[in-house]
Order: sequence, then structure tokens, then C-alpha cells
Amino acid sequence: MCQFARVVLLVSVLATADCAIPAQELKCEPIKLELCTHYNSTGMPNFMGHQLQGDAKAGLETFMPLIQFGCSPDLQFFLCSVHVPMCVSLPQTQDAEEPAHQLIGPCRPLCQRVKQSCLRILHNFNLEWPEALSCEKFPPTNNHEHMCMDGGNSSRGNRPFVGSSSAFNSLQNYPELISKYKDISKEKPELAIYDPIIRILENSVHNIKPAQGFSGKCTGVAFPVHHHYVNRTGECVPRCGADILFDKEDKNFASIWLAVWSILCFISTTFTLITFLLDTSCFLYPEKCIIFLNLSYNILSLGYLVRLVVGAEGVSCMTIPGGPSLLVREGLTPTPACTVVFILLYFATLSSAIWWAITTTTWAVMVFCSLEQQSLASKSPLFHFLGWGIPAIQTVAALVLHQVEGDELTGVCFPGQQTESTLLHQLVIPHCIFLGSAFIFFLSGIVASLISPSDLTRRLMGRISVFFILYTLPQVCVVGSLVYELMERRHWREDATNRPNIEVFILRIFMWLIVGITSGSWVWSHKTLVSWKNLVSKCFGFWTGAKKPPTPIFPKVAYHATAADTSSEVREDIVTLENLATLKRGKELRQEGFPFLADDKRVVLGCIDNNRIV
Repeated sequence: MCQFARVVLLVSVLATADCAIPAQELKCEPIKLELCTHYNSTGMPNFMGHQLQGDAKAGLETFMPLIQFGCSPDLQFFLCSVHVPMCVSLPQTQDAEEPAHQLIGPCRPLCQRVKQSCLRILHNFNLEWPEALSCEKFPPTNNHEHMCMDGGNSSRGNRPFVGSSSAFNSLQNYPELISKYKDISKEKPELAIYDPIIRILENSVHNIKPAQGFSGKCTGVAFPVHHHYVNRTGECVPRCGADILFDKEDKNFASIWLAVWSILCFISTTFTLITFLLDTSCFLYPEKCIIFLNLSYNILSLGYLVRLVVGAEGVSCMTIPGGPSLLVREGLTPTPACTVVFILLYFATLSSAIWWAITTTTWAVMVFCSLEQQSLASKSPLFHFLGWGIPAIQTVAALVLHQVEGDELTGVCFPGQQTESTLLHQLVIPHCIFLGSAFIFFLSGIVASLISPSDLTRRLMGRISVFFILYTLPQVCVVGSLVYELMERRHWREDATNRPNIEVFILRIFMWLIVGITSGSWVWSHKTLVSWKNLVSKCFGFWTGAKKPPTPIFPKVAYHATAADTSSEVREDIVTLENLATLKRGKELRQEGFPFLADDKRVVLGCIDNNRIV
């Protein structure tokens, strides 16, 4: 009964109280701000003029430095009472179809206490008390004419207090108290005078409905102030640099995380590609498919590096004529930097998935049909069409359909970053198909290797099985994160209190790039060390000016003089059948394969005809 007495004292004057905000069209709704847990329901518009709780949250967050500084113990409660004032339902009259609602804000003394404590902090930064929080706007006392809340943490003495509204919270959390009152009132008729008050409380518990809000083109999103309506597309597009789904701390960490792993991926894949070029004959299909998969991840890391060099806003943002800077969205014209990053990233992600599917397919076919690795080289044009042609076609199609969108967290351009249907058709479905087909062919190859084992198939089975784990586990995580985003993004966009899990997106970046690092393990062998050793030796010898091998001395050719030779003198490099015995001071002609003369460097190679020798 003590708890119930507090309820009675709390609302004993509600029936005669004036509304701080007109009750017409006002609806109570649950509070969605994590900072404000003093009571459960509020209504919009609030005392700051915000139409939605998302706007109220954005306004409240501007005071976070003061709240964290702790300049006043009542500051947080005061700000909550202004941005999300407490909403109660009044008894329903005979003329009204639905019960009316009333907002209760802060009292003037509460405002003055907070202002007195925090104003000196503001003055240190050359700031004044906000005009929107002028204490003259609030009722001086809580009485039967003006309902207000007078604070929840400071000493209040015995003055009336609605402040922390613990009585309202008790009824909303324990509605059985109303039933207990009804049972007690049957035994004690003198309690019937409180029936109107109980009806008010009962309405406050059971009649909380979503606020209707005010008409607006971007009222359907959680933070309308951070969006801009584009007539061309009929969509509300996020403003560039606005913290809607992620805050600045998340974005800075994601940028550093992306830089680290993209650089490592680029170095690893570049090393693998150079190793392949040093001796291309060492790699046959299906092993050669891993090289092309490395090339795909090299392109992927290059796309992220371009984003890091240009910057997030330079890639993912665009400016409409006469409007603000916005994130690139489907239907809008992307910037050149955005287009380049989109082509590199989207093409690389698709080609890497297809080349892994080709790897498992060629291995399964080779094992099933007992083919030699050299025989698969004749199908190389088909493999390249599938590995590079299909991603190119999909990338061009996405560009033609204007499905390029900017990502708020990483600042890259990618399909489906704001549109769920594009995310489903351009990313989730293709990657599920490629990953599923690779899994099926891998299992087929395993079965075939067990049925007809050989040294070659056993060796390839071991290496491909290891790489299957290194590739499949990260890709499953990537696809899982895409599905998670597809299912939850609508709630993130519409509900200001429903935020994405940043760890999922950080994990996606890591899993997407780690395959490019681990795939280089395919070339880790003794042959690789020998190839790099020879390359380093050649480069070191070139830069140090090492002596080059001597130029070989080629034998001269002896031929029969023709009519074109007008000189009458005997030439030493011409040998004819008539002067063989007398040429070079009459020295003896040697046999074929020996020097022409004893002290000569010319060698007799053979006779072409009866008139000349070589």
C-alpha cells in the first residue's frame, strides 16, 4: 500500500492539469533512447520541436560531453525530460473516440539547478546556455495548474515530486497492482474516490501506441535530419559524413583495420604472382586456377588501397546540383573514383569465387575421367571465359543499372550497401551459388580419389583439402555476414535504437582479405626458393657489375667466288677446289670437322657440291 500511496500522490492532480503540449493528436509511445530510462513512455513532438525520437536522440547526443563531464547530477534527467518528456494517458471522455494524452516536462527549479552547475563549464569554452533550454519556458512549480518534474537525484525535502516517476514505472512494470486495488476497493468503499485516478493509470499502462508523427518525406527513417530527399529517385539518401549506423570511432577503426589487411593481402598475392611468372611451367591445371584466384585477390586489395589513398568521402560521396553532399546510392551518378573502386572490388569478389569453383571442378573431372594434368590445358579458353567473363558481364550490368552504392562504414562503393534487393541479387545469391557448387565438386573429387587412388590424385587431394578449409571457412563467414545485414538492415534504418553489430562488419573485412594471404601458401615449395634464388643472383650480379661471359667466336664460312666478285686478288676467306693446295702458303687441307689450316681458326664443316666447301 505504500507503493500504491505514491501512485495516488503522483497523479492526484492529473484530471485538472493543463497540458504542456496540446493533447490533440498526441500519442504515447515507448521510449527508445538508452540514456533515458527514468520512465517508459513519451510522445512527440517534444519541447525541442523534434518530430521523431531519432531526431531527439541526435539532439541529446550533442550534450554527451557535458553528461560525461558530470557537471550536474540532474543534467541527464533534465535533458531526457526535455527531449523525451514523460507521456501519460488521460481518462477517456464520452465525446472522444480515444483517450487523450499529456506530456510532462521539467520544472523551472530543476532547469535552474542544472544551468547553475554547468554554465561555468560552458563559459570555459566560450559557450552560452542554449536558448532552446531557457528556464523561463518551464513551469515554476509542480501544482494542479502545471504538471512538471523536479529532478531525480538532488535532495528534494518534502516538496511534491513527479521527477523519477517511479510510481508510473511500478504500474507499467507491475500492472497487477491495479488489479489488487480493484479487489481492495470492493472491501473498502471509501477508496472509490480514487477510481478516476486509477483509470488514468490504467490507460497509461495499456494504451501506449506509436506516435503518428508529422508528415514529411523522410519521416520513415530513424534519423531524418541526416537524410536528404532526392526527387530524381524518390528516396531519402544519407548525407555524407553523417553518423547514422556507425559512429566516428567505428569508422576510424574500420579504416585502420582495412588498411592493415589490404596491404598484407596485396604483398602476399604479388609475391605469389611473381613466383608464377618466374617459372610458369611448374603450374598446371587445376593448380594454375589458384594463381588466377590470387590475381583476383590482388585486384581486390588494390581496390581497397585506392579507397585508402583517395579517402572515404572522395570515393563514396557525391554532390547533387544545388544540394548537399550525399552517399552514392542506386540511381545516382557515381564519381569516377567511386566507379573505379566499384569495378575493382565487385569484379574481384566474383572472379575469386568462380576461380575456386573452377579449381574444384577441374580436379573432380580429372579424377573421375583419369585425365592427365596436361590434357586440361586445352580447355583453358573455357576456364578463362568463366573466370573472367562472367564477373565482367555482371560488373558491367551493375554499372548500367546504376546499382553502385556507397558504404557508410568503410567508404567504398559496392552493390547493395543501401538497397536490400540489390544486396540479395548481386551478392548473396551469386556467392551462395559459387560456394555451393565448389563444395559439391570438392566432395565429388574426394569420393573419386578414394575409389581410384593414385600418387597424383593423392597429392592433389591433400593440398586441395587444406586449401578447401582455408577458403571455405572465411567465405562462409562472409556470406553469413551478408545474410545478417540483409535481414536486419531494414530495422536499423527505421529504428533509432536498433544498431548493427560492428564486430560482424569488422569480421567480414578480415575474412574477405585473409584468403588472399593464405592462398600464397600454394607456392611455398623448394622450387619457389630456387626460382627466387636465381632471380636474386641475376639481379645482384647486374647491379654489382659482375663480369659477363665471353662472346663466343663463330666459324667463318668459305664459299666459291662468283662472277659478282670483280677483285682479281686472292682472298683468304675464299676457298675453291682449284687453289685448295696452294692457299695459305701451300699448307695441307684438313679433313671435315678439323681446322681448315693448321694455324687457322676456320673449320671445315662439309662439302655442299663439287665446286665449293664450307
